[in-house]
Amino acid sequence: MRPRATRRKEQAQQTRAAIMEHAQRLFRERGFEAVTIEEITEAAGVARGSFYTYFKNKSEIIIAEFRDIDDYYRRYAVNLKRYKSAGDKLLAFTRAQMRYVRDTVGNENLKVLYANQTIEPGAVKIINNRDRFWYHLIRDTIAEGQAAGEFRVDRSPEQLADWFNRTIRGHFLEWCISSGEEFDLIKEGEAYCSDWIIAALRR
Repeated sequence: MRPRATRRKEQAQQTRAAIMEHAQRLFRERGFEAVTIEEITEAAGVARGSFYTYFKNKSEIIIAEFRDIDDYYRRYAVNLKRYKSAGDKLLAFTRAQMRYVRDTVGNENLKVLYANQTIEPGAVKIINNRDRFWYHLIRDTIAEGQAAGEFRVDRSPEQLADWFNRTIRGHFLEWCISSGEEFDLIKEGEAYCSDWIIAALRR
């Protein structure tokens, strides 16, 4: 028999997952602002108080989604050790990033994430926060390329990482605008990264 603490932990994980799943569905269907916490908990079949056990407000759900994305990036990053050049690492990571967003996040959910980050008050949000693993990975890989003489050194790795990530966000936005129709996120992303971003880093 499983320990009681283990069962409680599993139940908590299931409750949190149910809240996130139904919140994401409602956000996609009706828009972030139109959905209330009461509607989320009712759809998830949990008490209103359960929501506040895991999230402070609706925006916390969006933040949690970005953290889940970064958790995937963190797990994937160990695969980059097999690539010798910084350019190859950036290209491999971009390919994995595009695949994850296409297959796991999805076009409609990404629209909700971007829309929320656009209307959320404040200049720095989770999407462009430098504390995210995504930013650190790109910055450190660029610094590696600079040290090896592969990338330009007239700009700091921090500034180049900012530019890299802004450019990739623009690529995701284009996918959102197209609703995924006639826009191959992975194929276009690979070409964009290789022929445009990495080429600029090497200039």
